[in-house]
Amino acid sequence: MLEQKVVEKLPKVELHCHLDGSVSRKTIRKIAEAQDYSLPESEAELRKLVQAGDECQSLLEYIGKFDTVLDCLQVEEAITEAAYDLIGDVKKENVTYIEVRFAPMLSTHKGLSADQVVQATLNGLKKGEADFGVTSRAILCMMRHHDDQKNHEIIELTKEYLGQGVVGIDLAGDEAKYPAGDYKSLLKVALEYNLPITLHAGECGCAGNVRESIDMGATRIGHGIALKDDPEILAYCIENGITVEMCPNSNLQTKTVTEWSDYPYLKFKDAGLKISLNTDNRTITDTNLTKEFMTLDNLYQIGYAGMQELTENGIKASFVDEQTKKALLQTVKTAYQEVR
Repeated sequence: MLEQKVVEKLPKVELHCHLDGSVSRKTIRKIAEAQDYSLPESEAELRKLVQAGDECQSLLEYIGKFDTVLDCLQVEEAITEAAYDLIGDVKKENVTYIEVRFAPMLSTHKGLSADQVVQATLNGLKKGEADFGVTSRAILCMMRHHDDQKNHEIIELTKEYLGQGVVGIDLAGDEAKYPAGDYKSLLKVALEYNLPITLHAGECGCAGNVRESIDMGATRIGHGIALKDDPEILAYCIENGITVEMCPNSNLQTKTVTEWSDYPYLKFKDAGLKISLNTDNRTITDTNLTKEFMTLDNLYQIGYAGMQELTENGIKASFVDEQTKKALLQTVKTAYQEVR
């Protein structure tokens, strides 16, 4: 059995963490106040606005929890503060490497360009790395409900900033309404640019989106829970060396699964699928990586060996350079030898 205090201290990595869903309530208040943006005075009311809670009924309801913080992430100073704050938060539980994803277009409603949003985020991540010693990189998200022109701009920005703090591209949003196949021409451009690709897929119950995402160039799949109902596509993922970025507590809130007995972690692991463990949205889900590991251990008794395997899977599937991967793997191996 894992001990929470030990889990907190062990080195961890995270590949699937949305910036706008992971801004602490304290920082939301700080950036809102600086913009004269009105928030509820009571913490309970603010929590209700920005956290999903156990009563959340769907992915769409969950997505609605982004609204308040996105209203505040429309100026450069707030975006930089949010990114910096996130790195400070993950340092507290010894996350040694994190890929932070965000959709630049969602912060352009008050005049910022997508380029300015990217720069502001990278400034916060770099400052956080300097102050807290956490290696971080960014993934830019296209949005399913945006038109091709906006999403193409995100591809161009990813190409421009690749190797300068940005390491890959994603596609997020309402998967049920906008299936993966609608984005073939866009992803073809991303592939031509040799951009590392991770796509949200299989979160809405459609395993076919996972296969299409792989065929469009994704080497990682965000969530991928629908694979539990399609052995053929699950096998296809394994054959292609795909890593699935699982986010257990978020998946329960979005009703990707309705109860823990239906959660496919063991099914995926026993089949030989590569899995990394992630939070998805630290504030909306009210979680961190320690809580996610404790959840899996309570359900499946993964122990420190299972925790190490998930962490190493994350490092190997990350989009960071090989030298950094080697250093991270060595840090993990050394630390986990002491507890196994």
